[in-house]
Amino acid sequence: MAVPGTGSTNQSLTISAFKKLAGKAHTSNLKEFYEETIPSNVQLKTDIIFGEAIPQTVNTSTLYTRFSASASDPVTVEYVEFTVESISGTTYDANDGTFGDVGFGGGDEAQSGGPHGYKLSLRSFYQASSSFSGKGSSPFVNSQTVNETNGALQLVHPSFGPQAGNNYGLSLYTDHPDNGGTLIVPTNAIDWYVDYFNGIVFIQDYREDFVPTYARGFIYIGKFAKTLITEASSSGGGGSGDVSYGRTAVATHVTASTSDKILGVNATASLEIRLPAASGFSAGQYFTVKDEAGNANSNNITILTTGSDTIDGQTFIILESAYAAVNIYSNGSNKFFIY
Repeated sequence: MAVPGTGSTNQSLTISAFKKLAGKAHTSNLKEFYEETIPSNVQLKTDIIFGEAIPQTVNTSTLYTRFSASASDPVTVEYVEFTVESISGTTYDANDGTFGDVGFGGGDEAQSGGPHGYKLSLRSFYQASSSFSGKGSSPFVNSQTVNETNGALQLVHPSFGPQAGNNYGLSLYTDHPDNGGTLIVPTNAIDWYVDYFNGIVFIQDYREDFVPTYARGFIYIGKFAKTLITEASSSGGGGSGDVSYGRTAVATHVTASTSDKILGVNATASLEIRLPAASGFSAGQYFTVKDEAGNANSNNITILTTGSDTIDGQTFIILESAYAAVNIYSNGSNKFFIY
């Protein structure tokens, strides 16, 4: 049967979605996913991908508690409370069978017409309750609706937690739990589930006695991949996309900068490049020195350290062959290494 508002059948859409998740393109309803030869995948932007470790152990004893994966890792999740509001345009009586055999209702549960879609928002007093340093800056502000942030505010999915003792599942309540609200367990007859990316709750079988009004769960407050890439760029990490490259032209004696990434040497005589202190670089930060003129065999390029710093155990190295190059990184303390 065709899905209302489209020319596609429910079967085609279901098979296509399954193959997408299996990493395959959908070219025929007659092909099993393993018979498809063209690859496919889900596309994601770096500004919505979690970039830091998610803790395996969290608890729900105290609201607005923050957790980290280990003592040396940054805090990345926070246990918070949400208000739950119905979404306009989602009210229908699933028992009516208005859409034929597409199966919008459970078919075996007594229900009445009511909203089937709900959205989560941070509480109006979130900023006063949270100790997160980023509170007050979007999207970590009072009354922020999760789905309106386009992924900047996400709930942490249970798949990030352990198989046993996993506390990441969202808790839904008919009223505030401090006022005697009933916990709507995942196996409740209303058959509900939540989209942890956008904070949307769907109820398959609406019942007036199990309408959610509050929820509690974990949000991600760590850095996204885009931020980490940008930070790596500013510290000389190299790469593409948000990462910038920089070339510094060298023709005479010079003291390099910690912001230099490529030192391109075009010299008419031998010269020296003195490095800043290794401690001024981030650990793993690297740079390149290259003889672009192709005459280092006659105009040697000497690279010297500062103070007691060393390069592979030496206080200097010399480039003395035409078009020679060297890649050097710092340990962030007192040593440089060639790689």
